[in-house]
Amino acid sequence: MASLRDLKIRIKSIKSTQKIARAMEMVAASKMKKAQQQALAGRPYLHKLREILFNLIYSSEPRLQHPFLDRGTVAKGQQKRIGYILISADRGLCGAFNANLTKTVLESFSNDGAKSRTAVTVGKKIRQAMQRIGQATIGDFTNMANSPTFLDTIGIAKMMVEEYLQGNLDEVQLVYTQFYSTATQKPKIEKLLPVEPEIDFALEGPMHKSEYIFEADKSKLLDELLRRYIDTEVYQAVLESAASEHSARMMAMHKAADNAKEIVANLTLEYNKTRQTKITTQILEIVGGIQ
Repeated sequence: MASLRDLKIRIKSIKSTQKIARAMEMVAASKMKKAQQQALAGRPYLHKLREILFNLIYSSEPRLQHPFLDRGTVAKGQQKRIGYILISADRGLCGAFNANLTKTVLESFSNDGAKSRTAVTVGKKIRQAMQRIGQATIGDFTNMANSPTFLDTIGIAKMMVEEYLQGNLDEVQLVYTQFYSTATQKPKIEKLLPVEPEIDFALEGPMHKSEYIFEADKSKLLDELLRRYIDTEVYQAVLESAASEHSARMMAMHKAADNAKEIVANLTLEYNKTRQTKITTQILEIVGGIQ
């Protein structure tokens, strides 16, 4: 049985941990609110950009061509050279956020059948995971979770776009954590390059009636829209990951504080029992000495 002094030290230590967890929960909650607003505000823009882009592609006759759409360089069944943009957190203490993302990445690596892989990492945790498995990276970005801007993320997409255009990659995958709610975030894999149209646009083809009038040269406009679309996809993925990270950290710290409270209650009960036992023993010794 632990002594009263040991129990006091443990109770004091856990109470201190509880205070730290509560403080981290409050900080994460304030960051989470802003990150969620950014992520949710970016979705309509990306959706409308995608709609305009595919309207331009499938309302044109003949169909517009671009390297970002389909280069036709990989024969069916041939192994591909795949690039990955991997987005995680810089810090831990956010539950299974980083572990789930790393697990998704490793599963993708084992199932993609790639001839070679190239990675760009966003976040220290996924970079460390890639170092552990010996995966080569051509770029590393950090400090993206706190109020990322569009300009901050342009360099991420640019590195992979250059590799793709130079013929070093046949495909680029984007791996991040999708934000659904404060309690739910799930890792997601999206094909960034080549850009694949939504199924309804592909099926309707040139018969799709566009609501837009394109006055500029369509080839130049397509190039500009595709580049903006790719940059925006990466930016939105960073926003989704940031919102997911802060939400996961807030939930993790909330659970940690609650667990600490429960442990303190159990230790306090044990302390009181031990103290009462000690007092009872002393009384019995006094009574026995008197008799």
